[in-house]
Amino acid sequence: MIEGRALPVALAVVGFAAVVIGIHQGLVHVAPGYEGTIVTGWGRSINHEERLLAGLGAVGAGGAVASLRWRRLAAVPAAAGGVVLFYALRAVIYTVQDPGLYTETTTRGGNSVVFVLGAEPFLLVAGGLLLVGAGVAGRRRHAGSQKGSDDAVSAAP
Repeated sequence: MIEGRALPVALAVVGFAAVVIGIHQGLVHVAPGYEGTIVTGWGRSINHEERLLAGLGAVGAGGAVASLRWRRLAAVPAAAGGVVLFYALRAVIYTVQDPGLYTETTTRGGNSVVFVLGAEPFLLVAGGLLLVGAGVAGRRRHAGSQKGSDDAVSAAP
């Protein structure tokens, strides 16, 4: 079992890894059984927002490490996770509205195709939740240690 001191850092590092893996996945895929590919305008390289998400994940992991020393910095991974969650939900909402997911559409070539969510939004949500969990765990770790130190002081004559 992970020691209580290392739990926030472990959660943040796994969350950062999920975000980094997620940004390399596709937001939307062509459903199995349909022919077609999705070509992005970026030439399949990582765009600016995805680089920012990776940076936020790194800041969240760094904040979790710093929260081992300073309690107030436990808010950093929680805030970074909140931004990652917001981006993932915003991207899914825009994608659902524009081309329409899980509904059959016709391409310019006349072929029928169905778009489905790829792995990116799921991995970003998992990474964001892990970063928020790292912030909560870092905050609770300090709350538990302060409680113990107050009891020790009040028990002294």
